[in-house]
Amino acid sequence: MLKDYEKDQFIPYTIIKQSVINNKLSHAYLINANNYEKAFDFALSIAKYIFCNNHYECSLDKNCSGCNICSRVDNFNYSELKIISSDSVVIKKEQLLELQNEFNLSGVENKYRIYIIKDCDKMNKQASNCLLKFLEEPAPGVIAILLTNHFSNILPTIVSRCQILRLNNLSSCDERNTLENFLVSSDNNGTLENDYSSEEKEKVLDNVLEFVLYFEENGLDFLIYLRKKWEFVISSRDNCIFAFFLLIQLYYDALKYKNSIKNYFFTEYIDSISSLASKNNTKQLIDKLEILQYGYDMLKCNLNINLLMDDIVIKMGDKNEYS
Repeated sequence: MLKDYEKDQFIPYTIIKQSVINNKLSHAYLINANNYEKAFDFALSIAKYIFCNNHYECSLDKNCSGCNICSRVDNFNYSELKIISSDSVVIKKEQLLELQNEFNLSGVENKYRIYIIKDCDKMNKQASNCLLKFLEEPAPGVIAILLTNHFSNILPTIVSRCQILRLNNLSSCDERNTLENFLVSSDNNGTLENDYSSEEKEKVLDNVLEFVLYFEENGLDFLIYLRKKWEFVISSRDNCIFAFFLLIQLYYDALKYKNSIKNYFFTEYIDSISSLASKNNTKQLIDKLEILQYGYDMLKCNLNINLLMDDIVIKMGDKNEYS
């Protein structure tokens, strides 16, 4: 069930749960799987959570009020769910056209119809353009769940029409789940583009902590100081990617602190974590994490660093003002 992912994938789990509770589901979710081995199972759990009258909160062998939707989803014989995958190499336009023709008809078993595209980065150009049109003109109740381990290969026009969910890669996180281990490690386990010396890591870390301190105190006014405070970080794309990785870990620690979850990345900075948590409610932290994760992914798509940083600070500043 989706709740099984509450601890390991707390942010995407909470986003989906709150979207269902508030009846504000997106018409498209792009899951940056980050090589998480249970990514497809997570996508199926989202579908079950949306389809099921009980939101799949009960085990099927205990109490689901006679609902058999979840078991049919597990067996891939639920009419309102379609799975698309590559035929060895690519996902073709014909597969998307067939899906569109079928989903243009009204559902008969549920008010929602969901399609999951596995390895959506394998769509050829024609299939990508076909999907883009489908996303631009979504039929009522139709929800897309796109899965990829290669986020940078997805068309930016598709990315812009989806809500991004980024999964934790537990196999790498468990090996270096504290900042101390990370700073002394020469192996980044594929998380970052390049290895860094301890001195370089410390310098980026100092910039990150200073960024958070000034931003949380000054909000949008921080734009005035951004270039000066982050001169070293924005001097290269790799530095900026590294800094965003640390920012995500820090805000994630604050979210865990807020929800009484232990195992912090910034273990030795508990005062900073506590302070950050006190300045934000849970929704603000989740919103800011979504923004930072979007920025982290966009940096790998070669967007202009300065423009992206301005956009990130403005979006995060809005969350301070309106959340």
